[in-house]
Amino acid sequence: MSDTFDVHLTLTRDKPNSMDFRDTYAGLEDVWYRIEADTGGNITLRANADGFEHLARYFLKMARTAKQVGYHAHHTAEFGRRDGGPEFAVILTEHGQPRTNFSQ
Repeated sequence: MSDTFDVHLTLTRDKPNSMDFRDTYAGLEDVWYRIEADTGGNITLRANADGFEHLARYFLKMARTAKQVGYHAHHTAEFGRRDGGPEFAVILTEHGQPRTNFSQ
């Protein structure tokens, strides 16, 4: 077994249909990530340490704050990019229940 480390993290308990992202950035100075997909369906996530920390907090909040099935958020595929470009959509669903209409 590998060595372990402890994580102490306090996040706000969001509403079932909303999310406050301020705490996912707390104490981080250089959040950066980029998500890419190719025509074969392969997905690559590149991130620096702060980018991975932010995403970990984000997904933990999605898992632990009683989001309603269908809750979704839209982000640019590269953190901080303001000119549009590809989109990264995160949707809470039940196992085996794909959702294809992301605009709702």
